[in-house]
Amino acid sequence: MTVPNTTADIVFLIGSPRSGTTLIGDILDLHPQISNWYEPYFVFDYFFRDRPDDRRTAADATDRVVHYLRHEMACYQRNRGVCIVTEKSPRNSLKIPFLRKVFPQARFIHILRDGRDVTLSIRVEWERWATALRDQRTAILERLQMFHIYLEHQPLLRHKLAAARFQIGSLTNLFRQPLKLAQSARRWKGYAGWGPQFPGWEDAITSMSLLEFNALQWEKCVSTILDDRDLIPDDFFMEIRYETFLQTPHENMARMFEFMGVDYPTGFADRMPRLKAGNFNKWRNQFSIEEKTAIAPIVTPLLLQLGYETDHDWYRLT
Repeated sequence: MTVPNTTADIVFLIGSPRSGTTLIGDILDLHPQISNWYEPYFVFDYFFRDRPDDRRTAADATDRVVHYLRHEMACYQRNRGVCIVTEKSPRNSLKIPFLRKVFPQARFIHILRDGRDVTLSIRVEWERWATALRDQRTAILERLQMFHIYLEHQPLLRHKLAAARFQIGSLTNLFRQPLKLAQSARRWKGYAGWGPQFPGWEDAITSMSLLEFNALQWEKCVSTILDDRDLIPDDFFMEIRYETFLQTPHENMARMFEFMGVDYPTGFADRMPRLKAGNFNKWRNQFSIEEKTAIAPIVTPLLLQLGYETDHDWYRLT
């Protein structure tokens, strides 16, 4: 099989879930030369559906896989009529070696957010799923509604169909076991799970509290990005802090557009959503001392390394 040498101009927005990748991806999509492809897991995981976790290495990028992904990316870019495609799946935080081999000219923007706010937000998603899955009918309706919204984010008919096939598997599955529509029942092996699966997640989820596991999802995503950072040339990587973005969104958009090689369109600032400049540090009022103490061993090393904290005992002081 001949692997295409040319690839679409792509920028991966990487970061843990609930770090602001969706917000920034949606804003970038407002640019006339950019299209944000909303989490096409049905493409990137097409050959890896039965893998136990979301980690991918360069060895996973076989000729067949590379050919397929480059073809689908080029198809999306061509049909959208844009210069740049952005992609913001949090699972990609665990796939940098793989993505670098498939798309060697791709650029990466790391969206970084305080792990305590991220943990708080991830827990909300898990609890919502746990509530829905207590009743099968509610779970099915919830998943159908979310899947309908997801399909609306896929502008090409071929990708709507591909997403449906990937999610459902077959009509036989749909009618035999309707709960298969709840991806968590399959992907998470019965857990009401959500977000990226880091290597070893099954052992972790049985040995710690939900809040601790959610904190570990943030830690694993961010630490993996930092570990794999050296695989990306300096000119192909930038970091945006969520908190700074909220306070100075226009300046940060200008930085991203310069990094991506596109102009800041006239009137673009007027098209951007209104953001709450102080919409962070929610964990201070919403975590109990017991909850802060529980997640501290997991998040503190990275909080210190990244400058979000200066004291190992922050959880006792706030």
